[in-house]
Amino acid sequence: MTPPKVLGGIEGKTMARQKKLESPITLFAAIEASQHEALRTIAFKERRSMADVVREALERYIQAQSGGKKKAAVRGR
Repeated sequence: MTPPKVLGGIEGKTMARQKKLESPITLFAAIEASQHEALRTIAFKERRSMADVVREALERYIQAQSGGKKKAAVRGR
């Protein structure tokens, strides 16, 4: 077992491991201040990067959208 990482001199706190991206693309997007504050708060509470939270939210959105299209296609038969 590996010892926990030390964050800012605080022992016992571990950071969530992020998976390495296969083909990273940098995205610059303007968001509202309230969205940024919510994103920052979520990332802090979950001890994750804001980028990781955005990637997860985007993946869930994509799955929900494609799931909805599949359901509509099945009903159309």
